[in-house]
Amino acid sequence: MENNVFKQEIDNVSSSLTGVGLGLKNVDKNSDSILNVSIKSQEGSLIRKWSMKEKDLNDGFNVLHMESLTLPDQKLLIEVSSSGFTNMQVDVTADVEDNYLELSKCKLNDENTDYSLVYGLANGNCFAVRRLYFLVVLLFILLIVLFGILKIIEVKFAKISFVVIFITGIIYSLVLPQFTVPDEWTHYLTAYSQSSVLLHKKAFDEHGNVILYEDGSYYFVRYDCPNQSTYAMEMNELSGHQMVDIKGQRASRAPLSLATFGYIPQTIGVTIGRLLHMNSMQVAFVGRMFALIVYAILISWGIALIPKFAKRIFFAVSMLPMCMQQVCSFNYDSVLFAASFFLFAYLLYLAYKKDEVNNVDLAIVTICTMAIATIKFIYLPILGIGLLIPTKKFKHKNTKWIYIVLLMVISGISFGLITKYNQYFWTVHINETKSIWDVETYKASFILYHPIKETIVFINTIQYFMSEYIEQMLSSPLGWLEIKMPSIITAGFSSVLLLSSMSSKDEESLKWQNRLWLLVLCSLMFIAVILALQITWTPDQFNLIIGVQGRYFLPILPLFLVLIHSYLTLNMESKFINVITIMSILCLNIMEVMTILIIVIGR
Repeated sequence: MENNVFKQEIDNVSSSLTGVGLGLKNVDKNSDSILNVSIKSQEGSLIRKWSMKEKDLNDGFNVLHMESLTLPDQKLLIEVSSSGFTNMQVDVTADVEDNYLELSKCKLNDENTDYSLVYGLANGNCFAVRRLYFLVVLLFILLIVLFGILKIIEVKFAKISFVVIFITGIIYSLVLPQFTVPDEWTHYLTAYSQSSVLLHKKAFDEHGNVILYEDGSYYFVRYDCPNQSTYAMEMNELSGHQMVDIKGQRASRAPLSLATFGYIPQTIGVTIGRLLHMNSMQVAFVGRMFALIVYAILISWGIALIPKFAKRIFFAVSMLPMCMQQVCSFNYDSVLFAASFFLFAYLLYLAYKKDEVNNVDLAIVTICTMAIATIKFIYLPILGIGLLIPTKKFKHKNTKWIYIVLLMVISGISFGLITKYNQYFWTVHINETKSIWDVETYKASFILYHPIKETIVFINTIQYFMSEYIEQMLSSPLGWLEIKMPSIITAGFSSVLLLSSMSSKDEESLKWQNRLWLLVLCSLMFIAVILALQITWTPDQFNLIIGVQGRYFLPILPLFLVLIHSYLTLNMESKFINVITIMSILCLNIMEVMTILIIVIGR
């Protein structure tokens, strides 16, 4: 109707604007009425005005372009009115998620309504993305400068590794936005629900779905690929400008029925963030940071303990982009990788460096074993490295074998207790979340009774997917299996891993018996990973095993590189090879991060 004026506030994440779009219906190509659209500042001063003839518009979304303007602030006001009678309708949307989103409501002639205008802002430069870019560059400069200073003052490799891993992890946490890591949403909910239990808040509704409060991330769940607007929103949130809130509380979906071990750091971080009354993005970021800190501490501790011949290997594997992606997220892989890598390092330390195994050593190995057993027990063959520990290092002759049996019992009991707890938990909280994969998968009996067919399936899988496994294990693709890296980066990380496995003139080599045993352990874990996905994920009519991702082999990679160590020897001291390894890893990670930024910002 003539002289009706729609008004609505806009939250803009850009520092400039090159157009505004509106959804329109029932446009009459024969009408002489005029549609007036204005953009104003929060104080009401006019920024830009359009007067468009109705016959020049179309049904659907119409974009009104203008020269780029620098905006005074992020809060804008859009006004829409008509000069002359028209049947044209402005598209609106009802706020069906009223208990979740704080959408600005439209005003009609200064009276509140229950709906919002359907609008879009065109071609903004997302100024916050520039802040993200400069922050990432500054962090890399800081990392390189710190590395140089620490080398000059001759700080030990282990302490340098902590600084490198931690700062690099922060960078990956920034360039891989919340919930872009595979399945991070459900891992986040699991940690958030455990945080609610610690804070004595109601964690679940009557159906077993996690309840999110004002400090819980929900709208960051991605329905498409992250783009520059995702970065802009993330930076605004981290700087304290809350774009969208959950109002009250909201039930989401069920958490994962997994061990608490896998979420202890994330849960502590989320709880601290909530106690400090941070916004939802800041709370989630702190949760990520705690997972990263635990990983960096255990890796640097492991580097300090592990024999000289394996230090570079340990560092190089821990700094792979795929490791960084997983440990800088809510995924339980952050704890699993930390426990697996550290157990690997500690067992080599006991086998090659320490003179006597005491009760503290046994306790540390037991804790790592329990963590692995309750998250993914298929990596427990890492414990087999303990057989390399000479019997004379134990106080009594039979202590080694008694403890091996005891570890197996403890692992079984831990897994059984967690399973029983989960069964009880899901009895109390009946879960309505449905499985996304409702097919008949392979049975263990098929593997046992059809060895020839199983061998064919296994060989087909290796032939078809092996190159993908290697690529995914190292650096590509990141995010939700979508950010593909150039082959030169993958080749670069492969070369660095090969370099790390070369020995220097001052390093010892392994006996052939030990190499043979490590080969057996690698093979056991590799086959276990493949078979686990065949039984739990692969439809029984397939002749290939699906669902396996390269990152599943990361806990095996250090064993394999130690296995091939010293087959090639460099005529230089280990400390020079260490410097070359670190600098190469830093350069490759800079290339990786910049590639991610280019891909995401370019969308």
